[in-house]
Amino acid sequence: MTEVDSRRCAAALWPIAVCGTCAAAIVGFWITGYSLTQGRSGVPLDDAWIHFQFARNIAEGTGFAFNPGEPTAGSTSPLWTLMLAAVYWAGGSFPLAGQVLSAVTYLAIPLATYALARSLVRCDWLAWLSGLVVALNGRLVWAGLSALETGVFTTLALLSVRSYLTDRRDRVLRWSTALLLGLATLARPEGYLLSALVFTDSLLTQVRHRARRGCSTIRQLVWPGLLYCVVVMPYIVFSFVSSGHLLPNTYHAKVGVSTRIDWSFLSVAAKYLILDNVLLMPFFVFGLILLAPQKPVLVLWCVGLPIGYALIHAIPYQHGRYLMPLIPFNAAVACYGVREFHEWVSYRWRTVADALKRWRVAGCALALLATAWRLPTMAQQYAWNVDNISSMHVEVGLWIDAHTPEEAVLALNDIGAITYISRRYAVDLAGLVTPEVVPILRGEDAAGGLARFMAREGVDYAVVFPNWFPELVSHSDWLEPVHSVELTRNTIAGGPRLVVYQTNWPTWSPSAQ
Repeated sequence: MTEVDSRRCAAALWPIAVCGTCAAAIVGFWITGYSLTQGRSGVPLDDAWIHFQFARNIAEGTGFAFNPGEPTAGSTSPLWTLMLAAVYWAGGSFPLAGQVLSAVTYLAIPLATYALARSLVRCDWLAWLSGLVVALNGRLVWAGLSALETGVFTTLALLSVRSYLTDRRDRVLRWSTALLLGLATLARPEGYLLSALVFTDSLLTQVRHRARRGCSTIRQLVWPGLLYCVVVMPYIVFSFVSSGHLLPNTYHAKVGVSTRIDWSFLSVAAKYLILDNVLLMPFFVFGLILLAPQKPVLVLWCVGLPIGYALIHAIPYQHGRYLMPLIPFNAAVACYGVREFHEWVSYRWRTVADALKRWRVAGCALALLATAWRLPTMAQQYAWNVDNISSMHVEVGLWIDAHTPEEAVLALNDIGAITYISRRYAVDLAGLVTPEVVPILRGEDAAGGLARFMAREGVDYAVVFPNWFPELVSHSDWLEPVHSVELTRNTIAGGPRLVVYQTNWPTWSPSAQ
């Protein structure tokens, strides 16, 4: 076999190895979940059921709504919701259809990682190594079976940055890049940050190189900018019309912007960075330093997203899922750091470089093991998460469906599975699809305000975690417990005990209303 044939064979084997690794990881997680839950399938987070509810209503023709016929911007990922709606319309059944779709997007992540890394390192085996490192990351495998939007956003973000790096080299901003950024923004609101970095850097780059041609600089950005607006504006307008805000309800329900950085969030982000691959972490830092002047968008994205979350005081729960999209970027940057370190050593100590080259296979194996060692732990976490959601939320949804009238109105602080399964009207006490409760929750008399609001909305049953509303549930004259589920080992739910209360509202005076 000639050297050319060997390279062609290797080029064909790498993608097979990556895809095979992804498939094996997905199957391994699924088997672990199936075994631990005694054959009970499901998703590891209730948020997926929220997407399912939106998707079913869209497919059934009742609008982009959580409660049929009541449009609301309660989805942080309208693109993912529409993809799920298409799957449901085509005959897919949730949650399995959602998991298959998210598994496909998980498969795309290491391939897109290869594309980005290849543009950085100009070395096939090192680029594919970054793809394999990503494929073996247990947190991303968890996301691949979560039926959530993590995979599609991460893939679109990788392709957007890869496309922009080519644009920056050619000192243009192509329509294809703007389209990818628009789709990424529809997949997750973090796409706004990535898009802002790209458009700002593109403007500065073109101004520097076309200082005497201002009109040309503007024209280079106007059309891609317009295309981006065409993609993202419909959901912005929909959000404003339905809720009075430009961003989805989830932003206003969960986010509190501050100039004070939440260092505890950054501490957790650093912990995940170390756990993802402790051997590659020094090369990641080295790569960031070297790439800063050459690829500022990539560096600012890797550093800026955790800082942005720290500024809005996000909660790094659910295995740090909001930071999962950075995993492949970190891997690509780390592989760039590996290549630059090797070249630096080669320039100074040739014999050391030759020794490193001989041990390249062993080094790759260690890098993969430094990621893969977490797979069994994350597989068990996935299994327990599925068990929690199935034993609590799904079970309560089935109970509600069997024991309450079809016209019953529910008030919940976890709205996904219970509403989807029971098909009851829902009032969201977290404010994701009922934004009117957000100012009540932040008021002085939250318990009394919520009680009066639920009474006005005609709530018949409140399904809540008592630890969330201790003062509210203490009013036994308002809320009578009729059913409850308690988890022996809570790994993902908002509390260990979920209680169904039948309501008995007093008559408040008009001034209290």
